[in-house]
Amino acid sequence: MLALLYSFVFLTAGAFAFPILHWPRTETVSNVVCTDSSVTLDSHETNVALLQICGGIAGSIEKCQGSPTTTTGTSGGSEFTITPVNSGDTINISKGRWEQGIKAVAATCGADKPFTATFTGGATTGDVNVVLKQA
Repeated sequence: MLALLYSFVFLTAGAFAFPILHWPRTETVSNVVCTDSSVTLDSHETNVALLQICGGIAGSIEKCQGSPTTTTGTSGGSEFTITPVNSGDTINISKGRWEQGIKAVAATCGADKPFTATFTGGATTGDVNVVLKQA
């Protein structure tokens, strides 16, 4: 009987420990402009450039380091540039927010297509403008 009680308690606790419906976080992007749909950038170069922002956001680094006022990530023919929307802000975008924003824009423009967009958050008091273009 005691085992049945423990089973019920643990089953009930487990049911409420994790939400029944779990969606991954998605970032809000706005002002998306697909700047040249005839150009498809090299996906490897774009992925490397994506990780070059903030002097390198690859590996264990989870957030933009050094509080830059602008940052660029370039590899081969792909170049990302990030600038804060609000004058005087610095960039503190996390790797997760950055990658989710890129995925949200790719859903609109297509993967490896040049664009301009605004990502919600990512700066000390506001949003960031992001540009992907041919280098």
